[in-house]
Amino acid sequence: MRKRHSIDKAEWSETRETHYHKDCKDIVFAFGDGLIEVDGTIYLKRKEVLIKVIKPLKRKTFWYETWLKIKEIYNT
Repeated sequence: MRKRHSIDKAEWSETRETHYHKDCKDIVFAFGDGLIEVDGTIYLKRKEVLIKVIKPLKRKTFWYETWLKIKEIYNT
C-alpha cells in the first residue's frame, strides 16, 4: 500500500524542525550560552541572565523561527 503524501510531508517537516532545534543548540552552546524554553518563548541564558530571544508565531515552525533569530543574534 502506498503512503499518503501528506504523511511524508509531515515526517519531513518534523525532521527539519528537529534539525533546526539541534542547530540552535549548537550555535548557542558554541558561545558558552544556554537556551531555555518557557511557555513557548525562547530565552538565552548568559551568565545567569535570561535574555528574551523570540516567541515564535507558529508551533509548526517553532525552531525554524528561533533558528533565524539565533543566527541574527550571533551573526552566523
